[in-house]
Amino acid sequence: MYELISIQQHSRWQKILDLLQISDIYYTSQYFLGALKLDPGEALLFYYKDEDGEVAYPFIKRQISDEETPYFDVTTPFGYGGPILKTVKNQANLAANFRKAFVEYCQNEKVIAEYIRFHPLKENAKFFKDHLKISPLYETFTIKLKDYFTSRKKMQASPEEEENDSGLVIKKLGTVRHMFEFLVLYYSAARRREEADSYYFFTNDYFETLISSMGPNLHLFGAYQENKLVSACYILAMGDTIYYHLEGSLSEVDSEKTMRTLLLKVAEWGEENYYAYFHLGGDFRGETNRERQMKRGIANCEPAIFSIGQQIHNHQIYNNMLPLEEEDIKRRYRNV
Repeated sequence: MYELISIQQHSRWQKILDLLQISDIYYTSQYFLGALKLDPGEALLFYYKDEDGEVAYPFIKRQISDEETPYFDVTTPFGYGGPILKTVKNQANLAANFRKAFVEYCQNEKVIAEYIRFHPLKENAKFFKDHLKISPLYETFTIKLKDYFTSRKKMQASPEEEENDSGLVIKKLGTVRHMFEFLVLYYSAARRREEADSYYFFTNDYFETLISSMGPNLHLFGAYQENKLVSACYILAMGDTIYYHLEGSLSEVDSEKTMRTLLLKVAEWGEENYYAYFHLGGDFRGETNRERQMKRGIANCEPAIFSIGQQIHNHQIYNNMLPLEEEDIKRRYRNV
């Protein structure tokens, strides 16, 4: 059996997450409120249950045609997601039966295509390799905070020392008060990126909704050079994990060193506030990218692979309406 829960049913949505012991911020209805600014549509949670266990799968259903008979696709929002399994008996049977129920739902609701950004830390892509087309994209990096700072203390090194050496001052900023200062940095960085595209160019209303919906689970840190804000990042924090979300910087000069100092300060704050992990994310631009190498250098966990999944539920209509090339799909859902 399955139940479909809308974002307006906040209490029921949260109850399902609690039942499956999901404390990850990307699965909350609060996060979906901001995500709907990027992917307008209907936010839903598909809750499946049988004798083998339970599955929670939140997604956004988007109308993609204006015809008399509308058609839709479904996607997980910017970030990480995908189905989460809580197995009681047979995991393979649970995954298979869940997919059968969801495919039936898609057929009944005229959903012609499905795109999933799987969660690298949950490793949930592996459960669906026989049911979806899975495309591994790149490695993501994580700091296990307690181990990291234990080892740093042994080496008598600290983020403050790096901060002083570079002349940078890192501050925790007000998410509302400093939003427009952040946006100056964010748009400056976005204009510099040759790879930037229009799929997820975050507008002011996205940040306003993010701030209002996430509340105390959203934090902003900034790096100052001679009293001037030169770099900043928003982070998401819930449960035992902090996620690096979005960043901006005035220039690329010394950006790698600035970002390293900023991330280490966030990590220090996380450890002091009893978080266990700081997920730094990854980068699609390849092994030679300096930011990617910097994140790899400070991470102390094994890299986790970010993958996307896709399934076409009606090939004929999809080919007429959304003939997306494979590279275009990867570009759209690469999560950066």
